[in-house]
Amino acid sequence: MQGEDFKSLKKQLSINIKLLRKSQGLAQERLGLEAGVDRTVISKIEREIGNPSLEILVKIASFLGVSVTELLQNPNNK
Repeated sequence: MQGEDFKSLKKQLSINIKLLRKSQGLAQERLGLEAGVDRTVISKIEREIGNPSLEILVKIASFLGVSVTELLQNPNNK
């Protein structure tokens, strides 16, 4: 069950970052540059192959103007 929960969180993180990034008119490169995270890391997170550290999640969330919790939540479950 834990493996499925982890996969679900990675998927939701990917969806949320993509949606927030695109809604703010940002390319992956711009988000990475502004948040202080390499663009390839952003790409890997969005493709669900990256496992970001808490520090990276905080940087991304902060730049996008949301909490880390919001990055991991399903917007339909709020």
